[in-house]
Amino acid sequence: MIRPSMEQRLERLEAERDILDTLYAYGHCLDAGDEAGWVDCFTAAGRWTSSSPDPGRAPVDIAGHERLSAFVANHSRRPERFHVHIVVSPRITLGEGLRTAEATSYMFTMMRHDGIAPVLRVFGRYVDQLERGDDGRWRFAWRHAEIDAATPGLPSLVGGRVRGA
Repeated sequence: MIRPSMEQRLERLEAERDILDTLYAYGHCLDAGDEAGWVDCFTAAGRWTSSSPDPGRAPVDIAGHERLSAFVANHSRRPERFHVHIVVSPRITLGEGLRTAEATSYMFTMMRHDGIAPVLRVFGRYVDQLERGDDGRWRFAWRHAEIDAATPGLPSLVGGRVRGA
């Protein structure tokens, strides 16, 4: 087996680090209400989808900066509603030429609800396909949120906002 050169190993490490930055920026931007920063985590044709085994939770499929912008504009943020989107244990697989990558990570959302202590709202995993743009930035071509479970009895949310509020 031929060992990759120091330069090749460094390029791979830098790519992985830059991908981690995108994974983390997604949650930080969403929670803080940085709409432009959140949309910039996606390619121009980027797609965000979600699924859940809960029959009461409809799947979501949003593609393109215009629709992503409309989605995030209506999402809750500090100080209206305090929540944190957390990503842990990311596994990154780099594609040939370091232009594409796949990542899988565990995710959960902690949220403060009125009259209720902070709670684990949902957990699951993200399955991501990323592309490195001409500017060198890694962005989601597709981010899929597989919601494994949600805490029962909490108010129903639409875009992070209590339904009907």
